[in-house]
Amino acid sequence: MEDQREALRKIITTLAVKNEETQTFIYSLKQMLLNVEANSAKVQEDLEAEFQSLMSVLEELKESMLMKIKQDRASRTYELQNQLAACTRALESSEELLETANQTLQAADSEDFPQAAKQIKDGVTMAPAFRLSLKAKVSDNMSHLMVDFAQERQMLQTLKFLPVPSAPIIDLAESLVADNCVTLVWRMPDEDSKIDHYVLEYRRTNFEGPPRLKEDHPWMVVEGIRHTEHTLTGLKFDMKYMNFRVKACNKAVAGEFSEPVTLETPGDCFLPSLTQCLPPILVSWEPILHKGLGTG
Repeated sequence: MEDQREALRKIITTLAVKNEETQTFIYSLKQMLLNVEANSAKVQEDLEAEFQSLMSVLEELKESMLMKIKQDRASRTYELQNQLAACTRALESSEELLETANQTLQAADSEDFPQAAKQIKDGVTMAPAFRLSLKAKVSDNMSHLMVDFAQERQMLQTLKFLPVPSAPIIDLAESLVADNCVTLVWRMPDEDSKIDHYVLEYRRTNFEGPPRLKEDHPWMVVEGIRHTEHTLTGLKFDMKYMNFRVKACNKAVAGEFSEPVTLETPGDCFLPSLTQCLPPILVSWEPILHKGLGTG
């Protein structure tokens, strides 16, 4: 009978723990639903802002290029109108001179003909029409101000959402716990050349297994890690376990955290942990340390 009661107590305890875990998970799911709404609204706002910024740049570029066309048109129009006016005046003068010459020719028998002919000859020599260049000063071709946006259009058509780094995978087999330090090693599930740095978070805990949402101890943050491992030194192992998680970041966006891991941090490890914390040049003296401590 007592055995059955004990078995029932264990079942009750197991069910209570499972219920608590389920309630915690339900809370997590509800929070995630809220986060989906908030985060999707945020990225939508960011996307609209980026496109608005892009359109502003294009609009400014458009105005600048239109101004260049207007200035070039005004300059060419001014030159051609001046040349047209000069040619028109020269033509009018030449026509008057031509009419005078014809009239003088008809009166060739008059006594004033030699003098009149000389005046016409001098007038022709000084006529504006003979000093004009009959070549336009500027071209009417405006093709040098045409644009080809084929390459830019192709680039715009390749726009897509920024790649989000995958969540790293913490390698427990390579990670080490020492007397006052922890070396955490992780790897990426896929090669990603755009990763700029990693962010490591850790916190103390009294619980074995996955981290709990309602944890009293806050996450401590280490940013700007450039390699796939990091050693935390000067730790105080005043609790039996410690939680760790890592996320990868490129220059624009951060990925999801890795699956959190919990490492046991016993406070009674001494010599093996000490050698794990020593620099490589000192680790090679491990046999001497053992001998000096009477271990061999």
